[in-house]
Amino acid sequence: MPSRSAFFLPVILLSLFVLTGCTSDNDDRIDDLSDASFDLVNHKGDSVTFPDDFAGQAVVVGYVYTQCPDICPMVTANMRQLRDQVEAPDDVAFVTITFDPQRDTPERLQSYREAYGLDDTDWQFLTGERDTISDLMERMDVRVELSRGSYDDDDYLIDHTDQISLIDPQQRVLFHYGGSMTPVDILAEDLATIRPNS
Repeated sequence: MPSRSAFFLPVILLSLFVLTGCTSDNDDRIDDLSDASFDLVNHKGDSVTFPDDFAGQAVVVGYVYTQCPDICPMVTANMRQLRDQVEAPDDVAFVTITFDPQRDTPERLQSYREAYGLDDTDWQFLTGERDTISDLMERMDVRVELSRGSYDDDDYLIDHTDQISLIDPQQRVLFHYGGSMTPVDILAEDLATIRPNS
């Protein structure tokens, strides 16, 4: 079975590529999601269509599971710092998507939001049907593999890509970053280049 580092290495290398500025041109986008539509549910139980419901905004997306013991809390904390730094403008959406929909119900996602003090924000935490989530993770280049236990066990562990993605207002994926390790200043600089109101 691949080690955890096997999942992280491609993202680390991609992060170094991003830091060099080689993907700053929008023509070098990673993917165009304008043809994609994923029916999800947010932490309130409301239906959300990703990415359509965020069209016209710059979107910062993180990928987590709420029982993660290490990487996911750092991804969420990094996004929280970025949000605080850019003062949560209306033209930027912050979105977290779970890749463990069996356990990460809307109620559990709401509790996770509360733990990070995000109740007074419009930061969306999303879940959905397993097949939909699987298709979305594949489209966003997020690798997910159960490494210990089973989804029916209390004790389980998921190996996964450590990633934050940046999507422009035209629904183009421009950057993938090492979610737990990329400096917030780098994220903020790239975000500033695509904000509609900047």
